[in-house]
Amino acid sequence: MEKKSQNPSGNKNETPAPQGTKWPDEAIIRYIIRAFLLLIVFAWALVNLDAVLRFLGKVLELFNPFLIGGVIAFLINVVLRPLECCWNRVCRKAPAKLTRPVCLTASTVLVLGILFAVVFMMIPSLRESVDEFIQNIPVYVEGIGRWGDGVAQFAAKYNIVLPEYAIDSDLLIEKVTALISDEESGILTVTWGAAASVLSVLVEVLLGLVFALYLLAKKEVVAAHLKKFVVTVLPQKKAQCLLSIASLTNQTFTNFVSGQLTEAVIIGVLCFFGMLILGLPYAGAISAFVAVTALVPIFGAWIGGGLGAFLILLAEPGKALWFILFLLVLQQVEGNLIYPKVVGKSVGLPGMLVLMAVTIGGEAFGILGMLFSVPVCAVLFSLYLEFMKKAGTL
Repeated sequence: MEKKSQNPSGNKNETPAPQGTKWPDEAIIRYIIRAFLLLIVFAWALVNLDAVLRFLGKVLELFNPFLIGGVIAFLINVVLRPLECCWNRVCRKAPAKLTRPVCLTASTVLVLGILFAVVFMMIPSLRESVDEFIQNIPVYVEGIGRWGDGVAQFAAKYNIVLPEYAIDSDLLIEKVTALISDEESGILTVTWGAAASVLSVLVEVLLGLVFALYLLAKKEVVAAHLKKFVVTVLPQKKAQCLLSIASLTNQTFTNFVSGQLTEAVIIGVLCFFGMLILGLPYAGAISAFVAVTALVPIFGAWIGGGLGAFLILLAEPGKALWFILFLLVLQQVEGNLIYPKVVGKSVGLPGMLVLMAVTIGGEAFGILGMLFSVPVCAVLFSLYLEFMKKAGTL
């Protein structure tokens, strides 16, 4: 006899449901709830965008000293690393405990000394240039008068009568002096007022400097703790990915800053010797300022050159044109030879991407955007190349 099926429902086509499964799945429900909550929060943030930005601004202000300290620590570390290597090579018999304190002190003094030297070179030069300009106003007025007489005589040959203008040099000196030195709205008053407002953040900078020195003194310990924290909190694959990105970012920013510093020194030295050869005034101050502003990729040296041309124009207007022509030649040398060889190789970015990064960063975030856009773009470009290699398209 044939055995009958033991299916109690009597339906031969019905398959038993797998054991241990539920519908709807709890993981899917949690995912949907999280996505829905995030969507609500995002919509609320868009509706109250001003309030959110104000809140984030206040939170950011609380961390300003630590952010400033991180930037200072990174800049000093660029000098500290090669200095420690040189110390270990030269002073092999010195105690190992002296390496970090000595090199850290030397690096800090060197970086801060360069910044203060540039500032205190530019301010006296600006004041001297303004005073010289005021003293030379009668000479300028006399030259303009002679030039006007020559133009009038030339026009008279063709029966053209030009209106006559008389320039009172004493009145012009009085007006210019008032414009520059007025206690309420003068140029110097406004400049010193801006300097005073900058001093208001001195406390934050000092706190940031202390924090930076602590980070650099214990940078290996801090890095180890951060690595342990990332490995503990995140899954293994995500932790390794984050650590590799952090390593790539650190290396890219270090190469960029090193390249920019090298380029700044080269262009500053070339500017100094070129101005000495041409007999242009304020060679030291202008060259130092051009070198500092050259830290901003592509457009930085033009900013320093503009101020330099202004200083020369106030002191010796005839030489300002020569300085502008010299700066044009220097920029061609910098753009075609120095920058591609020094900075371009350090970050591994094509010239077109460098230009795009600086332009977009400057439009979005101003000077800071111009400073950090190139290394950020370099990191993204490196991640893109790595992704394409893994995908097998490169």
